[in-house]
This record gives sequence, C-alpha cells and structure tokens, in this order.
Amino acid sequence: MPNTPPPGPIVRISPNELHILDPDYYDTLYNQTNRLDKSDYFYRTLGNPYAVFNTSPASLHRIRRSALNPFFSAQVISRFRPHLQHATDRLCARMAACAAHDELDLLDREDWGRTFYAAYRSLWDLSPLIRQFPVIMTTAMAMPRWMTAVLNPKALEVMDLLAAVDEETLRLLRSDPAEVEKKPYPVVMWELAKSEVTPPEEKRFEVLTMQANGLLSAGFETTGAALAHMTYCVLANPKTQQKLVRELEEAIPDLANVPSWQVLEKLPYLSSVVKEGLRLTIGAVSRLPRVNRTDYMRYKDWQIPPNTAVGMAALYVVKNPDVFHDPEAFIPERKGTRSCIGINLAYVELYSVMATMFRRFPNLELFETTHEDTEGIHDYFAPMVRSGDKELKR
Repeated sequence: MPNTPPPGPIVRISPNELHILDPDYYDTLYNQTNRLDKSDYFYRTLGNPYAVFNTSPASLHRIRRSALNPFFSAQVISRFRPHLQHATDRLCARMAACAAHDELDLLDREDWGRTFYAAYRSLWDLSPLIRQFPVIMTTAMAMPRWMTAVLNPKALEVMDLLAAVDEETLRLLRSDPAEVEKKPYPVVMWELAKSEVTPPEEKRFEVLTMQANGLLSAGFETTGAALAHMTYCVLANPKTQQKLVRELEEAIPDLANVPSWQVLEKLPYLSSVVKEGLRLTIGAVSRLPRVNRTDYMRYKDWQIPPNTAVGMAALYVVKNPDVFHDPEAFIPERKGTRSCIGINLAYVELYSVMATMFRRFPNLELFETTHEDTEGIHDYFAPMVRSGDKELKR
C-alpha cells in the first residue's frame, strides 16, 4: 500500500469531505466523548446498517455499543477463555498432523477455509463499487440462492454462512431458558433479546441477526489478519523468534498447560510482539469519517461547517516517522495500542495462539513467503493483500 502522504494538514478530498493529516488530532476526532455521527456515505459500503460498527447516528451507536459492552469485558472474556484455548489446541494439533504428512493447506476443513476466504475476498473486492451504488448489496442479499450460484458462485459460501447465522439465532431465541443459563459464559444474542435495557426496536429478529453477522465478520477478519501478519513478522526476524521462544519455554514448561491470557500478557516480550504486530497490521486503513450534524468542528485555525465529513487514515499515524522511529520495521521493543469493543476478546485470541503456536512449534520457518505477500495494497476498509494463492505455510 503506498505510504506517500497527502499534502498539507487538511485537504478536501471530495465535495463534502476533509482529510486531516495530524497525529496529534487523532485522539480528538476519534474518542468516546465527542458524540460525532459516522458518515452514512462511507459506512454503507459495509452493507449492514444494524451492526454496531456501521451504525451512523452517535445516539443510536451509543445504545447499541452500551448493550454489547458487558459481554466483552475482561471478566466475561476470561470465562470464555477455555473455549478459545480449546480452539487453539485444535489448530496446533492440526498443524502437527499436517506437518507429519508434509502438508498445511478454518480448522476442521480440508482446505483450511481457503475457498471461504476466496468468497469473502470476492465481496470485499466490490466494496468501492458498493459505496457508490449501495443497491448492489441490497440486491445481492435479496437474491435467491440459485441466482447467486449462477451470477457469483464464489459468494455462495458467504451467503450460506449468513443464512446459517440467521437460523442459529432463531434457534437460540426459541431455546429453553434453563438450557441457555447453564452455559459458563453469557450468550450475547440471548442476553440482548431478553435485556430490560435493550430498546424494543433493537430486539427485532432482523436487528439481532444482523448484529450477530456483524460481530462474526468483525471478529474473524481482523484477528485472523493480525495473526497472519504477526506470525510472518516473527518468522522473518530470527532474533525476534529466538527471544520469543526462549521466553515461552521458561513461562510454559508444560506444553499441555498454557496459562491464561492474564498471565501471558505479563510476559514482557510476548506482549511487545503482540502490540507491535497490532501496530503494523492496521485494522482499518480507511479514513473513517465523522460528522457533526449540529455544530462547527475546529481544527487549529480552521472552522469546519456542520454536516462536513472529517476523517483521518490510521495508516498515516502508525507509519509516521515522527511518531514511530523507522515505522516500517517490526521492533517489538516499542509498543503501540489499539482500542475497539472486542479488544479483550482479540487479546485472548492473539496471546493464546501466539504463545501456544510458538511454544509447540519453536522451529517454524517461512515457506516461499516474502514481505510482498503480506503487504496490504488494497483499501477495502481493511487492508487487503495481493490476490493469489501464496500464504503462510509450514
């Protein structure tokens, strides 16, 4: 992805949108107290108006995020941790089995989800067009399955997943309350539907199932991309790999007993690797514009009229040499930060997988993989690498 920044600190990039290039202003524009709306035009490309991330009005976003916040607290995620570690153990077991057969092609699938990701990627390739013509997404979602199979066979896997989430949500809502309450962790959609705090209009099946699909989509792409890039960065830097493996060997003497993420995040070098990896991954490279509907916004000497979209690209913050020395380099000794509603869940996944994988496979090596294969060159909201079959392999 080109790193050449736009000229000047503030630039009009469309008739009604400004971009600001100033790392010091980032926390002013993006915080939980300014109550700015999200740009309808920009976020409609994601095609899910009921998902909390895509919700444009600040007042409605606050309602939806407040309803979800309790389910992503560190305490609740800790109760979910055994399930995540079990998934991590299955991943490593499959890696070991495939290595024994000299192959390493989603977890229980023969192709490790390659065809699913190809389908998912084919939809993201359309995202710039969907932003201009949102009716494309509306039409696609309304198509019968047979028509999708004719027009875009690749998209079938994603459409089938969305339909499966709809069915699972309906099944859940019809479940015996006593059975749901037996689970060791809260079930998000069940709790939202039964909560006295959730407004009635937010309990509609259409809203709940779109929320479920939104959480699923937000969870697997961001964390998966971070793990892939983080793994590459460690394997591409032998000294980093050696130092990480030494720390994990001391901290995890028993391969079958991986500590909780609260313990893992206190390991200095592992924590540095995870946070530096998150800095370089960049969850969203797009500019994420915000809109003040009622009042002027101020940036230095500029007064920005109401209803003007104002955005900043995180890419130009994390790749700014005034903020991070040698910004393109993977240097775990420095630490970056990231924040989102699912950050605790993401940390559990990242710490568990990185610690378990490098403890059990200390001699992992890259196979026919270079920086070019991991470089985000497409802005489809999230950074996307070059299309092709190359990937991380054993």
